[in-house]
Amino acid sequence: MDNLPRLAAAPSESLVTIHGVITTASHNTHPRTLTISDESGSVTAYVSADAIGGLVVNNGQAHLVGTRVTVVGLRLDATGVRASNIALDTAPLTGDALDALLATASTGAALSTASLLALPAAPARRR
Repeated sequence: MDNLPRLAAAPSESLVTIHGVITTASHNTHPRTLTISDESGSVTAYVSADAIGGLVVNNGQAHLVGTRVTVVGLRLDATGVRASNIALDTAPLTGDALDALLATASTGAALSTASLLALPAAPARRR
């Protein structure tokens, strides 16, 4: 999980994948702006309702902050992605663990790999 170095190295308007934890979500929708953090720092993802999985993110029903996420999309710049596909983990972080993670992310500090790996894993999906 090293989103920032990968984004910095990727050509403009290339297809990129980012993984991390949603640390902020805008109140506006279409597109909704998410801050996705990992141990390398934070990336901004713009998620419109027409992205695959975007309706769930934009309809206000999903628990976003503290949820692990994978985004595939168009690289806008070294810290921004326009999502074409977004997949939320089904086991969001809650309680004291979420508070600690958000406190760290709000200072601008990168999240440690250990704190990201300590997040609850999503249940296996059935095929």
